[in-house]
Amino acid sequence: MSWLITGGSGQLALCLTDSLTREGQAFTSLSKRELDISTTDSVSKIVGQSPRIIVNCAAYTAVDKAESKPDSAQTVNTLGAKNVAIAAKELGVPLIHISTDYVFSGESSIPWQINSPTQPRTTYGKTKLSGEREINNIYPEGTFILRTAWLYSRYGTNFAKSILRKAITSGDALKVVNDQIGQPTLASELADQIFYLSKSQANPGTYHVTNGGEASWYEFAREIFLLSGHDPSRVNPISSSEYESVAHRPKYSVLDNSVWDSKGLPRMSDWEDALNRAIPEIRDQVEREAHNG
Repeated sequence: MSWLITGGSGQLALCLTDSLTREGQAFTSLSKRELDISTTDSVSKIVGQSPRIIVNCAAYTAVDKAESKPDSAQTVNTLGAKNVAIAAKELGVPLIHISTDYVFSGESSIPWQINSPTQPRTTYGKTKLSGEREINNIYPEGTFILRTAWLYSRYGTNFAKSILRKAITSGDALKVVNDQIGQPTLASELADQIFYLSKSQANPGTYHVTNGGEASWYEFAREIFLLSGHDPSRVNPISSSEYESVAHRPKYSVLDNSVWDSKGLPRMSDWEDALNRAIPEIRDQVEREAHNG
């Protein structure tokens, strides 16, 4: 089986290439420079690769910037998703598309079901939802849409690395929002789940795939400090109203993973366990980056 991964320079794509390498799978991973899924020739470029499975990790994920650049988000998250679906349908191969908790409003107190009403409050969420709809209009019989949340890893830029960098390089206290609740999700574990999905008998459709449990950003940050040997009392809670952001962040974006579990797919670990496993390699990466300037 040969895989084609879009958005190849992103953290999930990099984790997926690690996973596929361990599994001895052939793959091609293309960055935006190598394959811009929003362009008119992207369909023919994908078809020309003749993959047996496609994973669309490409996305415009700059949540705040998307508010002032909606067209940029739209071209990648909606038009790009459409183009990838057209190519997958032409090839007749499975498509795994990565989506987000931001398709929901965040105004809830219980986990979001797959069929919960989608009412995104941000441009990012709206464009990701319209991307889901384009895919479902074009190729529902061959597509797996995986909604996930709060991804982190040793790669790229993410919350866990940013917090750990502050823990290591500064003795200052920091303020972190404590009234936004979600599921910190280890990208490398999600990458493994994508491989398991490809080997399973699960039907195409929409799934929620995150680490278990729930936490606020403040609790996530404190756990990062604690597990890396730094004083968690340096992390202080603040409300969303005290934190300046352009886009409206979901207050409660915990996703219900029961459909994934019901298909016999491996349940992802609780977020604390995943973070505990990941901290050493994240710390090593942050220290290398700090040393290299």
